[in-house]
Amino acid sequence: VAARMYRVITKYINGQVLIAAIAAGFALVALLIAGAIFNVSVNAIALSGIVFLFGLIPLIGNTLAAAVVVLICLFSSLGLAIAMAVFFLVYQQVENVSLQPYIQAKNNEMTPLLVFIAAIVGGSFGGLFGAFIAIPSAACLKILLEEYIARRGETEVASLQEN
Repeated sequence: VAARMYRVITKYINGQVLIAAIAAGFALVALLIAGAIFNVSVNAIALSGIVFLFGLIPLIGNTLAAAVVVLICLFSSLGLAIAMAVFFLVYQQVENVSLQPYIQAKNNEMTPLLVFIAAIVGGSFGGLFGAFIAIPSAACLKILLEEYIARRGETEVASLQEN
């Protein structure tokens, strides 16, 4: 059971890194395109690195990254800042509803709906700490429940065989 829980937690962390890398990649492309459109030079690689680092924080990481990137872009150009704010608004909606639940569900052997509910409940009750541990906790509880049901079923089968 402990080995299964360890794998679930490792897969959760790997999934979060993948989600952060995807967000950073899209932010890099958006920054390069918006910078070219508005004829503004920004350090797109550094800003996408910020998106990656903040993206490791579940639920609120991309919001924090968006605020930092938009603020930095505001120093260069108002149009660039507005374009990036619109990009992050759209991207976060897509990620929170489809990308994150799908990736975490595949990695943790849970349904996307269960991942979404766990993330919302964990963030609501536990704040930032709850957001960090919500999905792996739900996956570990699922493993414990499966193990309990399997052992209970074995016990019932054994007692039926004795009778």
